[in-house]
Amino acid sequence: MVDRSVTLAAGEEDFVTALFAEFDPRGWLELVTCGHPPPLRLNSGGGLQVLTPSAYDTPLGLHPGMTTSTFSVGEGDRLVFYTDGLLEARDRAGRFFRLEDCADTLRGPDLEAAADELLDRLVAHTGRRLDDDVALLLFEAASSPVADEASGTAGAARHLRPAHDLLAAGSEA
Repeated sequence: MVDRSVTLAAGEEDFVTALFAEFDPRGWLELVTCGHPPPLRLNSGGGLQVLTPSAYDTPLGLHPGMTTSTFSVGEGDRLVFYTDGLLEARDRAGRFFRLEDCADTLRGPDLEAAADELLDRLVAHTGRRLDDDVALLLFEAASSPVADEASGTAGAARHLRPAHDLLAAGSEA
């Protein structure tokens, strides 16, 4: 249905990259990657990993297959969703911004402050110029109230931040 809407609204050669994600508080993340960069997982131990899907689908407007990939996500893991403008940003010497060099920034205790610091590092890297749009979403998996009630610790649960269902999209022409 989303692909059809894009096809109807876009021009013949236009498309939209998209990443659809659904988090299950029991520890699962389902992704559909339509021409969009896959998210990163910063696990609670500090390791950074690309969540490489089992298949990359074509962007919306080009009739993707909408293949679902499933990943396990533990409490305290952080997911980093971003647009390609972040990865394609270059400094004056032509070197790309390296998100994997920013794991320390992504570990900050406050998600909003971590996102702000990451964007500050991006702007510093590029010399204050960006040639493409950049969107960034940090998400931290937290225990679910249902799971905590089952283990007898109701009321101690943290809630999901920032949302249960996520959509990150960027357009290309």
